[in-house]
Amino acid sequence: MGNWIIRWAFDKPTYAPGKQALVNFWLENTGDTHLYLSNLELNFDFGTYNLETISGAISPRESKFLGNVSLSLPTNIIGRIILSLRYLIHEYINGNWVNLGLHQSDRQYFISIYPTPFYRVFVSRGLTAEDRAIGDPIAEMIREWGFETVTVGIEVIVPEEQVPMQAREEIRRADGAIAIATPRFRDAETGLWKLFEWCHDETGIAFGIDKPLLILKDRRVALGGLPAYLATYNQALSIEFDPYNPEDVRTGLPTVMPGFREWIKTERRQNFLESLKKVAVGGLAVAGTIAIMSGIVGALSGTSKK
Repeated sequence: MGNWIIRWAFDKPTYAPGKQALVNFWLENTGDTHLYLSNLELNFDFGTYNLETISGAISPRESKFLGNVSLSLPTNIIGRIILSLRYLIHEYINGNWVNLGLHQSDRQYFISIYPTPFYRVFVSRGLTAEDRAIGDPIAEMIREWGFETVTVGIEVIVPEEQVPMQAREEIRRADGAIAIATPRFRDAETGLWKLFEWCHDETGIAFGIDKPLLILKDRRVALGGLPAYLATYNQALSIEFDPYNPEDVRTGLPTVMPGFREWIKTERRQNFLESLKKVAVGGLAVAGTIAIMSGIVGALSGTSKK
């Protein structure tokens, strides 16, 4: 019986329109028969790439590098670009090559295409070791969506007495603001975790000067104050994430980031909020049920078993 895994890796998490994307491919034969892969295609929203050079035979229990291709990306396409794979596989059985037909991925994947320079976004987040253990990976995921992130105390360092004014200046200069709401202390009466104080202050500054605002909330946290008001009355979008599962955020950001970028571009908040109500009400965890995954690095398995 034939069993195989196709693996691929793009050379960047994000591309600019009109640039080249380099993609490497590997084939692993996990079965006990010889296989031959050909006619590999990458099908994108905007069209299909026929990867004629990515083909070859492989022996049982062997892993093989098939090669790489350089894809010219369109100049007029931006955002999350959905892709799927299709290919032809043959299996060597009883001295003959048997055509197993075309196989296609049952999941959709995506890469990101955004113009450069990236948008500049102020990220309000805690600076303690506990906060950064959560915030650093999330900030990296935000950058993958075509943003330059700025946080006073991380990318920008100033004396402590200058922090309030510097934070206000960085928010003013930014195209938008994202708050990563992590817990600071537990309320003795309710038992709920409260935010670090700077989140309230920096959220207030961003709202006061009408910056596009997104709140990523640790599900243990009760927002309180202005952040809670903004989330309740749709002045900002608030969505939850599981702090013990960072991939929860990575899976959910595709439901939010294209609209957030559009909000920054057009300054139309209501369109963004209304388009996300259905997918974001339950928090980022809901998006985990959507069969769209990051396609920067991926794997696709197949079998000849009927």
